[in-house]
Amino acid sequence: MGQTEVVKLCGLPLSDIEAALKQFEGRGVKFEAEESFLDAKITMTDEGAGPQLFATVKSLVYNAFSEHVYSPFDMTLEELAKELLKRSGNVLSVAESITGGEVCSRLISVDGISENFYEGIVCYNVLSKLNRLGVRLSTLKTHGAVSKQAAREMVQGLVGGETTIGLSTTGNAGPTGSEGKPVGLVYIGVGRGNYIAVFEHKFTGERNEIRKKVANMALFYLIRYLQGNILML
Repeated sequence: MGQTEVVKLCGLPLSDIEAALKQFEGRGVKFEAEESFLDAKITMTDEGAGPQLFATVKSLVYNAFSEHVYSPFDMTLEELAKELLKRSGNVLSVAESITGGEVCSRLISVDGISENFYEGIVCYNVLSKLNRLGVRLSTLKTHGAVSKQAAREMVQGLVGGETTIGLSTTGNAGPTGSEGKPVGLVYIGVGRGNYIAVFEHKFTGERNEIRKKVANMALFYLIRYLQGNILML
């Protein structure tokens, strides 16, 4: 067996990854892809390509998935998030609604995270967002708890004091819609001050499947933010 390389990516189902990899077939490189709740790994093995062509194919794969790549090494989302927080000197706090503590649980499973993780708030009830995070009543009345505006204000309510960067999740995991919002509608906020990005997703699947997808995407956006790969407008 020849040289092996790995690329980790997030945000695509396995079917989309496998379809995109077909364009690189027949070049002496074997591809194996696996995915769990949108967190995926592509393993590339040199099976006759040779060092130069293998390097070229690897580069093409990275470019094809550039918006979704988070690491060229076989490490988890939470492991990389911890390393980037430590490297940048940032201290994180997390406000979770739809994920109910899943993001925090993943982060604190990593040894050494305590140096760069301050607190996690499960603000599941609408009043918790109002009372604990300072989300404005006008925002909740006008846009609802599942909204871009609420996700942004949740982040704003986290940042300050020891916390230098905030991460928030809010959405509807089902089984029925609420506030007139469909099941699977999710907003993820990350950043600080005037530099807060909010991402909208419409996920499919059962309740806990959606929650796991949101947790993975939240960690992914935290990583991309810390890597400087999220452009702030």
